[in-house]
Amino acid sequence: MVQLPKSFSRCISYCTASGYNLAGIAHFFKKRGYSVRLSRDLVQVSHTRRPVELFFFIHGCFVSWGLTKNQEQKILEQLQEFANLPLEKIESDFFCYTMGEETSIDTEERLRLDVITLDTDSSLVKLAFSYALAQSTKLETFEEAIQTAIRKNSYLPQEIASHGIISLSRSAIFKRIGEIFLVRSSINLNSEYLDVPEFFWRNPNLEPIFVSAKKFLDIPSRVMALNQKLDVLQELLHILHIQVQQSHSNLLESIIIILILVEIMISLFKFHLW
Repeated sequence: MVQLPKSFSRCISYCTASGYNLAGIAHFFKKRGYSVRLSRDLVQVSHTRRPVELFFFIHGCFVSWGLTKNQEQKILEQLQEFANLPLEKIESDFFCYTMGEETSIDTEERLRLDVITLDTDSSLVKLAFSYALAQSTKLETFEEAIQTAIRKNSYLPQEIASHGIISLSRSAIFKRIGEIFLVRSSINLNSEYLDVPEFFWRNPNLEPIFVSAKKFLDIPSRVMALNQKLDVLQELLHILHIQVQQSHSNLLESIIIILILVEIMISLFKFHLW
């Protein structure tokens, strides 16, 4: 990684779980002498003697400002006991920040880094950025989950086109249906975290920062692409449901044919006895 200039500090966004126990996190840091503010959807943690801040969001993401890599790693370890449904793969986005004349977020081409410039060291400004950074990282987990599901099942339409059936057992098909449904429902249930947070209803002067960061992170177009991929998953679900119904129909037809044959054999046996 490129060596940061002395005026730059680290800003990292992580997604480690489906959700956090915010009350537990707040209690954990308060016992260790940190300044803590707990609200409905986040915990804000700051240090009275060091210029570091942490924002933990209820949807399983946190953003650190001013910590070293080792300190971040320690936080990741400490978070495990407060994580609901921890992710197998932790998603993270690296940024750096510095003080300047105007608040902005842009790419430093020379250093190949995404740089946040702050015109004030305000916690509220950092929080406005953090909401967008956390949304972007949460979106990465959705993108990864849905891409994995599509990649795992992408051969099914071609298999039906070539052979007319899916070469999976009935139980295996039900398992695939369950897996796809879990991905879809998880994204649908958490999609509210990609909307404008209530924080900006109370602080409308900070919303332009949030909007500009979302635009820089390409969140609106990524959400559109995610919805299109959800449509693909819906089509896969439809294909699997049809296959299950067809399999059930075939089973019923086979049973009816067998019963008819049995009835014919019984009739022939009776006729022979006569």
